Amino acid sequence: MKNIFYITLIALGFTVTSCEDSLELTPSYSLNEKNAITNAQDARAAVNGIYESIVNTDNFSGKVFVSFAAKAGFVRWSSGDYYMEYSQSNETTVNIPNRWLEYYKTLNAANFAISNIENMTADQIDLGEKNEFLAEARCLRAFANIFVFWNYGHWWTSDDSNPNGIIFREKAITLDEIEIGRLNVGDSYEKIFEDLDFAIQYLESFTSNRYVSKEFAKVLKAKIILYRNAYNDGTTNLEEALTLVDDVLNTSLPGFSMQGDLAKVYQDSWDSEENLFSSYISDNASRYYNISYTYAFNMIMSYANKLPVNGDLDAGLEYGFHWFQFDPRWDIITGEARAPIEWDTQPRFAFTKVARLGRYAGELASPQDLKYNTYFFRYPELYILKSELLARSGASIAEAIAPINEMRSKRTNPILDSLNPTTQQDLMDAIFKEYFLETFIENGSEYFAALRFKDGAGKLWIESIRGEPIDENHLCYPIPNVEMQYNKLIEQNTGLQ
Repeated sequence: MKNIFYITLIALGFTVTSCEDSLELTPSYSLNEKNAITNAQDARAAVNGIYESIVNTDNFSGKVFVSFAAKAGFVRWSSGDYYMEYSQSNETTVNIPNRWLEYYKTLNAANFAISNIENMTADQIDLGEKNEFLAEARCLRAFANIFVFWNYGHWWTSDDSNPNGIIFREKAITLDEIEIGRLNVGDSYEKIFEDLDFAIQYLESFTSNRYVSKEFAKVLKAKIILYRNAYNDGTTNLEEALTLVDDVLNTSLPGFSMQGDLAKVYQDSWDSEENLFSSYISDNASRYYNISYTYAFNMIMSYANKLPVNGDLDAGLEYGFHWFQFDPRWDIITGEARAPIEWDTQPRFAFTKVARLGRYAGELASPQDLKYNTYFFRYPELYILKSELLARSGASIAEAIAPINEMRSKRTNPILDSLNPTTQQDLMDAIFKEYFLETFIENGSEYFAALRFKDGAGKLWIESIRGEPIDENHLCYPIPNVEMQYNKLIEQNTGLQ
């Protein structure tokens, strides 16, 4: 008898709710394997179900970004990640099976939508509209698959034949089709890029940060190209990545722009124009569970400084506070927040840019402050990405730092001085620190930067921060036991048996 893990996964993949708690479009009924997609309204409902599977878990949000920050050594909030203590025989340290399940729930929802929309006829839907729905669903499938790859595969290797790729499914899981082999690394990237290229071709341009767009697909592809190639000091396809970033920077998109006031960015949360894609949760949803639990609860209860404190008010940083001390953004992104439970009245000092007031105080505020957003991508990162891509593509120091200085010049609160690196190492250090200072704990960018930038001694920053060499095999998690037990066609990640 197949494990309950798969029965649960299959049921969730075939039951797509209206998503009215998460998005603005509200289809009138649910879909299942006996209720096929026959019109545009059905297609919209199925695609909305993919978004719901993302916002209904913390594993696309604070929980995974805490894991990344801990692996980098910036924090010890997840000790299993900080010490990289996990293997197939020790998979409970960071809820490895649960994260896997959540990602494949999203992929199941995506594959359900894609396969059913693909089968729609010209009598049921206009071809252009069909391609737009398919592009949206395939962009979300690529989004979920890269989270699988970054967590459970050897995404960093330049060896396309490396067997530690993803399990790529094109149809929703059934009990008869559980067993499927893993792709190698090269084929994994090819499948993800095929989805993103289709999205870039057929998705509409940005209109709302609640949904993926052509521009988000371009940015996501650029980041994926950069992360893999720069880890290996390679330049393959960096020009393509730079073109993709430039395309977005040079396109005027109503509702997506750089804001001057950083404090207002976080106050506005998902209503800020800096969001290209974010995790909006409606007023009717329980915002501090699911996607926002880490930010609303753990960030204050477990990870912050209890006040008063004799040492530094570092908001729980293990490394990097010495950079933040001298950066004017610090006083905006951190602050005092109340414990998130009623009986604990002790104040904390935390990263309030994501933790806000905390669950308890947020509920009692008037108006309520429960806008717990996940900033999958904000406008300033376009400039940082462009600076790095220019630096790695042979541009001069002045040319490479110019995009970051343009970004900094657009801030009016706080005022950010221009950066003036004089050597290539100064330039790369400045770019690396800008990822950390601008995006920490928002979308994992600081972790991946720590894996591809090197310090003045030639060591990867992740090794410099952690104070020891890394074991590459532990940059990813083991494939969960439940998958290994019932899917006999796959092998465990190298070194994690």
